[in-house]
Amino acid sequence: MSIAYRTILLAWVSLLALLAAGCASTSLVNEWQTPDTPPAVRKVLVVGVTQQASVRRVFEDEFAAQLRAAGVEAVPSYTLLKEDGQAEQAVLEQAVQDIGADGVLVTRLVKQEQRVDVTPGSYRPSFGPGFYGWYSSAWVGYYDPPSVYQYDVVIAETSLYSPPQSKLVWSGTTETFSPKDVKKETTGFAKVIIAALRKRGIV
Repeated sequence: MSIAYRTILLAWVSLLALLAAGCASTSLVNEWQTPDTPPAVRKVLVVGVTQQASVRRVFEDEFAAQLRAAGVEAVPSYTLLKEDGQAEQAVLEQAVQDIGADGVLVTRLVKQEQRVDVTPGSYRPSFGPGFYGWYSSAWVGYYDPPSVYQYDVVIAETSLYSPPQSKLVWSGTTETFSPKDVKKETTGFAKVIIAALRKRGIV
């Protein structure tokens, strides 16, 4: 079993109960590309790594739709891999061959964590002239207490492999803030990944 396919298969666990609406956002925080110049990818199998069937289908459908909008033919893996859990290597390889994909795009959850932002409190006095001015203004100054903001961050890894050797072509790590809704945030998530791939001439 190749290292790349082993990585895909072993990672077939819980993905993206991801991805949020509204004020949520996704940013690409790290990326890597093979030193070799990869050929442009024209047909991609989109794989969402999760044991939640509904999450997988929504994620793959929306990501594939965004790829097609960018001019790349894309197929959600669930249409070929009927298992809701981990697929066998032979089944995955056969799916890639059946559609003639020249790329396999795999997204997996790295971790989900809660972060805290704290803004210190501050006192803002009013000022007046002379001793009495300072004294009287002290009665009308006001105090802002510290504020604490907690939010969730989903860290995911997306990797693009080139069959049949299953060579890793590109990989990127993303952070998605305050995830709530899969479909709405997948749109923005996919656009971030596609923009990075397009910048490097891969799609």
